[in-house]
Amino acid sequence: MSVQEIPNLKSQYAEKVAADLDLNTTEQERIREEIASLQERLAGLEQDHALLVGMREALGGVATAVPAPRAGKKTATTTTAATTTAAKKATAKKAAGRKTTAVKAAAKEPAKESAKAKAAGPEAKAAAPRAKAVASKEKAVASKEKQVPLTELIHRHLSGQAEPKTAREIAQALKSAHADRSVSDNLVRTTTERLVARSLAERVKQGATVYYTALPHHGEAAAADEAAAGKGTETTPVPATA
Repeated sequence: MSVQEIPNLKSQYAEKVAADLDLNTTEQERIREEIASLQERLAGLEQDHALLVGMREALGGVATAVPAPRAGKKTATTTTAATTTAAKKATAKKAAGRKTTAVKAAAKEPAKESAKAKAAGPEAKAAAPRAKAVASKEKAVASKEKQVPLTELIHRHLSGQAEPKTAREIAQALKSAHADRSVSDNLVRTTTERLVARSLAERVKQGATVYYTALPHHGEAAAADEAAAGKGTETTPVPATA
């Protein structure tokens, strides 16, 4: 190896280490966000459990054993366990403060529903189930839209573009289209690189800028190849000879 090749090799290793460090940091941020989201959902479920137990006691239903929340698995770090314990204590305090109000509201709810049913005519009674069905369907659609993975959103966006796009351009477009999702440039860059690794996107570097282009899914590519092969093997009529 010549002396001139050593600095170039060092620079290549430095770029690779920097890219891997950026990817590691991004993954840590994503996992922390997922942990925080799961802790919020757990706190909400525990609060709902306490309120439902209070409402059941107020309604005087059949006394049956109420399942207690399942003990969660031990987390990998002591910090996560401490955070979960603090969330449970806060939830228990809120549930105790709202228990009396929930019991009174549950006792008055049948009377209110009966009064509303009497005041409303037959048309209102018939329209109520339809309105509930429409609202339930809208919530289901919205919930399904929120669960779309970021990789799928990026692939859909790139598939609809006529020109290659940078990670920053993709992130800006997703922020405008999905304001309720937390999207950063680093997260989009890392996720798009996953698409490249899965052969769902193409990566082209022009100078210091990297551009991405969507590639079809494996099933779509196979279907396109079969269609092209079918067209190429079509037989043409042979002219009759005298």
